[in-house]
Amino acid sequence: MSRLRYIGLALIAVAIASLTSCSDDAGNNAVYLPGAGAINKANFYITDEPDVRTFTVKITPESYPDLNPVTAGADATIYLAADPEKAETYNLLHGTDYPVLPEGSYKVSESVMMRAGESESEPATITVNAKDKIEPFVEYILPVSITGADGIACDDCCQTLYFLYRGSMDASNMELLDRSSWRVLAASSEEPHEGDWGHSGLKEACIDGDLNTFWGTDWATSHPQPPHWIVIDLGASTHIQGVAIQAREEGYDGAKTMTLEVCDDNAVWSDTGAEWNSAAWQTAGDFKDIPAAGQYRSFLPSATDGRYIRLTITSVNGGPHVTVSELNLF
Repeated sequence: MSRLRYIGLALIAVAIASLTSCSDDAGNNAVYLPGAGAINKANFYITDEPDVRTFTVKITPESYPDLNPVTAGADATIYLAADPEKAETYNLLHGTDYPVLPEGSYKVSESVMMRAGESESEPATITVNAKDKIEPFVEYILPVSITGADGIACDDCCQTLYFLYRGSMDASNMELLDRSSWRVLAASSEEPHEGDWGHSGLKEACIDGDLNTFWGTDWATSHPQPPHWIVIDLGASTHIQGVAIQAREEGYDGAKTMTLEVCDDNAVWSDTGAEWNSAAWQTAGDFKDIPAAGQYRSFLPSATDGRYIRLTITSVNGGPHVTVSELNLF
């Protein structure tokens, strides 16, 4: 490391330290932000409704611990603002690479009151309207600082809070993909005798939209053990965020654990299904503890794109035979 770079990092460390530590004798009647310098995680679901967080400003105590807090002698106003320029310094010091929460997606209280006789301010708010403005499952940093005050002094440290926002989607609210262009290419086995009871049993039944029908593995001629697999052509390269699988209504023989693989290679399967280009498949997600009845939904660890999917059921609720009423993606 060059001497100039070393000196630069040292100066940044000193600057951050001034925001992250308060001395016991910082003085009376000066305000600071509890938790300043540390990361404050803010996880939430991205919906039509905004996410609202609160925080407060406090008066620096005479000593630590704060058993006898100092109170304000008169009403005071503390001014606040988002401080995105501090994100770069935070990332450099901590070896992170958090992007700043996008401008226009949040609003911070411009000021907050500290009432006479109180040691803590009224709540300040950060309101985040994230829908269509941030990427889900990405962590964004938002520094918020005290920018000034009327009627009281600002401390010489602990003036910036760092919020780390991570918005998630609720899988149960996700819109399922249109399956009209889907085509089932192959399955490890199927059971046509289920058709005698109106259940079909054929591999195509898991994408027919009928909860009374299902793909079922062979039981009339053999009882293959897991893993059971099915391969589907989605018709075009598709952006996939998650998977939904519906057990048969009776709750019999549903998947318990499974793996979803994705690829874009149009030579991934053969007409006989006997030969597979295994190298083309990329694991999109492993799923476990799938309930025996009802619909199970889960996001993939990371969204992916592909035209072909292969679902491999590695264990079953109730036995070696498996049935799948409906298979969807979102």
